[in-house]
Amino acid sequence: MQDVAHVAEVARIGPNSIIQTIAALREQYGAETTAAWLRRSGRGHFLETMPDHMLAESEFGAMIRDLRDWLGMPAAMRVLDRSGELTANYVATNRVPAPIRLLLPRLPVGLALRIFLPAIAKHAWTFAGSGQFGYTLRPQWQLTLANSVEAREVQATEPVCSYYRAAFEGLLRRVVSDRIRVREVACRAMGAPRCTFAVSREG
Repeated sequence: MQDVAHVAEVARIGPNSIIQTIAALREQYGAETTAAWLRRSGRGHFLETMPDHMLAESEFGAMIRDLRDWLGMPAAMRVLDRSGELTANYVATNRVPAPIRLLLPRLPVGLALRIFLPAIAKHAWTFAGSGQFGYTLRPQWQLTLANSVEAREVQATEPVCSYYRAAFEGLLRRVVSDRIRVREVACRAMGAPRCTFAVSREG
């Protein structure tokens, strides 16, 4: 049986985790400041070529840690929140078939979630890495992520998975209903066994 450390070492994650985090940094801190940080942190190669393939999950984890060291937790979370939103926009536009984007908003939200969430779960390996994505629809709509890369090696008094929260909310808002909201209500960084995201609908 493979141990957890080995699984995490070889796990892969989609390139948008890096691409959109850099895009969010440029939006919030400008191209020059972002370029200086990328060079300083040993990531200057991203100024020449963005990744176009699955990456080692550890690369995203290291970027998250370095962002927190550089900016502090609140500011780093704002960057990762925007990165998650940009990732959701990309996935909704380029990975979700147009007929699905047209059909699901016309359905009751509960039914649309019942159709769409299995598809997210099927492709969870592209964003969760060695984490495990799950969902429940009763008695409440909830998403779960065990072993979230954002919540590793950190202790906090509030949830810290801003990238995943924003990515989940953005994708569901773009594909299912623009009234959906997602909140992280439990986090491994706070001692919970897994990160839990409550899904609700406004109005």
